[in-house]
Amino acid sequence: MTTVFLSQWTEAAGDMAEVNEHFLPTDLTSWGMVFDWAPFFRLIYQADLILDNAHRFESLTKEELEPYVLQAYFAKGVAYFYLAMTFGDAPISKGTLFIEKLPQSPMSEVLDMADSCLSKALKLPVYEEMVSATSEARMKQYGSKGAAVALLAHLHAWRAGVEGKKECWAKAEEYCSMIIEGRVGNYKMVDTPEEVCVNVLKGGSDESIWEIYSDASENKEYAYRNDFVRFPVLLNGEFYPGAGIPYPYLTKETVHNMYSMGDLRRESYYYALDADFIYLNKVGENVVVGTTPGDVVLKYDVRELDETYMYKFRYPYYEKNEYDPRPSFRGMSQNKVLYRLADIYLLRAECRARQNKRDLAVSDLNYVRGRAYGNMEDGNIKNGDDVSRYSYPTSEDIKNGLDANLCLAIFKEREKELSYEGYRYYDIMRNGYCFLRGEDSHDYIRKEISKYYEQLTDQDIKDGAMYCMLMDVCFDNNDLIRQNRYWNRRIQ
Repeated sequence: MTTVFLSQWTEAAGDMAEVNEHFLPTDLTSWGMVFDWAPFFRLIYQADLILDNAHRFESLTKEELEPYVLQAYFAKGVAYFYLAMTFGDAPISKGTLFIEKLPQSPMSEVLDMADSCLSKALKLPVYEEMVSATSEARMKQYGSKGAAVALLAHLHAWRAGVEGKKECWAKAEEYCSMIIEGRVGNYKMVDTPEEVCVNVLKGGSDESIWEIYSDASENKEYAYRNDFVRFPVLLNGEFYPGAGIPYPYLTKETVHNMYSMGDLRRESYYYALDADFIYLNKVGENVVVGTTPGDVVLKYDVRELDETYMYKFRYPYYEKNEYDPRPSFRGMSQNKVLYRLADIYLLRAECRARQNKRDLAVSDLNYVRGRAYGNMEDGNIKNGDDVSRYSYPTSEDIKNGLDANLCLAIFKEREKELSYEGYRYYDIMRNGYCFLRGEDSHDYIRKEISKYYEQLTDQDIKDGAMYCMLMDVCFDNNDLIRQNRYWNRRIQ
């Protein structure tokens, strides 16, 4: 049940994850920030359909109905939370029987609704207890206690950062601790960045908390897509160095500036970053892509290539067409992981830093950095290893001024660890509003996105420039809907 209507939500969420990366300039004067909120409301309607009619199934006991009801609350909480982060103000449904027009409610009330629904979903079992029910329940797409807590952690961090409700930092920290301490499920960090790419982001790993099932070879229509990723592809013995759509991308220079040489993520997340050539080597009866020469079949010079090959997502699905010698990218044959344990550690670090719990925040930051530098074994930082390479503040932190701003250091670490996973734009908003209130010295919104955002005034941001503009279809049959103040000015 949840699988069906959450897959419809990913039509919007998947697109938003891509748009909200914003590593490259996005022109606020263009239509690039325009979105339809219909998929979120379809999800809300389907959840309400279950909640409004659960009492009609008189032959089922309360215990038999409860899993469906709790999954509906989980899905409804997801929809309202992402509506609030994407659009700010939004209508709040009064159920499936209410057909009158509804105006937008303030974002605070939308978040209240999300909080209420997700809090009810906390009655869901932990993931390990769900898997014994049916084979289908093994997908982490289903709501679980851990997934609900992860959403609540992000929701309260959002309220603390964007709404300025400082008490919510402590709430978000506690929700993060519930996950990290194993109180809502057994989650565990894998040991290397390479395992993140090969196992975690494929789906179903112990580090993953909540994900959306996707297999492009089964269903191309709803496949999770990374259209912005440039893949080096070897298909049927032919090499296609530019397959996929290379926009937006990170340049080699950007990646070199982001990651130090000791950081294993730079090689796991980006292919052939330091190579001058890519080789096709014959190995037995096969042809293998590599960065070192062997029995060379072909050699590609990549020295003049400015952009990187994103190698974080390892399972793209391509189809070979008779009418086109190049393969066609159809989507990812791997799940879309929305929340994972490394994110939760860094989110807790942010919450602690905002509460001036410096030593605890640094501990969480260093834990994630430790894996990036190869110091993790069986989910724990190895004793006796040289921690000076990554322990905050390093000489590189001091060189970049991060020793003076722990929150900025945590933001930069999230940028490195979670690149292309759909967090960065929301991280910028959460921290950016802290700057507007004088709680941070770094202007995230105007310094971390693009030249177009540099032009925004404080009033532009307060009026809703960071939220998406509503598509025309959002106004169909409802003359009570309004663009926010910023977008209303831009379209007049």
